[in-house]
Amino acid sequence: MVVKSKTKLPFFKRLKRKIKIGLVVFIFLIIGVMLYLNFVVNPVIISTSAAKVRSLSQRAVENVVWQVINDSVVYDTLVIMTRNENGDIIAISSNSATINMLALELTDKAQRALSTMGANGIDIPIGSFSGMPIFTGRGPVVNIKMLPIGTIYCKFESKFTEAGINQTNHRIYLKVYSSVSVILPTANQIVETETQLMISESIIVGKIPDTYLKSNNLDEMMNLIP
Repeated sequence: MVVKSKTKLPFFKRLKRKIKIGLVVFIFLIIGVMLYLNFVVNPVIISTSAAKVRSLSQRAVENVVWQVINDSVVYDTLVIMTRNENGDIIAISSNSATINMLALELTDKAQRALSTMGANGIDIPIGSFSGMPIFTGRGPVVNIKMLPIGTIYCKFESKFTEAGINQTNHRIYLKVYSSVSVILPTANQIVETETQLMISESIIVGKIPDTYLKSNNLDEMMNLIP
C-alpha cells in the first residue's frame, strides 16, 4: 500500500493566503471600530460636550449681562408711562432708543465672550471616549474646539402681576439666545442656549388697563393706548 504524503504549498502561496486573511481581519476590525465610535463613543462625547458647552455659554452670557446691566440701568430708563390728570395710566411704551442701544451692546459683548470661549475649547477626559460609564470623567483630558456660529439674539419681555390693592408688580426680563458649534472628530454638534435674567422690577401704584396686563413683550407694549 502506497501512502500519499501531504504536499506543502509553496512559500509565496502561503504568504499570499496569510496576507489575504490579514486584510480581511483588518477590514472587519476597522469596520468594528467605526461602528463602535459611531454608535457608542460619539453619543457619549456629544452629550458630554453639549452639557459643558451649554453651561459655559450660559455662564459667559450671564457675566456679560451683569457687566452691561448694572445699577445705572433702572426701570425708568426702559419704560415710559403716561398718566392723565387723575393719575391713571393711559399709555405705556418702551424706551426704544435705550433698549436698542442696550441690546446692541449686549449682543456685541456676548459674541466676543463666546468667541473667546470657542478659542479656548473645552476639556473632556479621555475615559469618556470609551463609551463606558465606569471610565467617564477619568484619564487625561482632550481639548475639543468650538466655533460660535450665527448671531446672538436678545429679547426683552415684561410681566405684570398683582401685588396688592391698586398695586401691580412689573418685571422686565432679558432673554439671550446663542448658538455654538462643537467640532468633534466624527461629527459636529450645534448647541443652542437660552438664558433668561430679570433686569428690572417696579411696583406700579394705580390702575393699569387690561390691555397692558396681557402684553408680555416690550415690543408689543410700544405706543399702546387703550
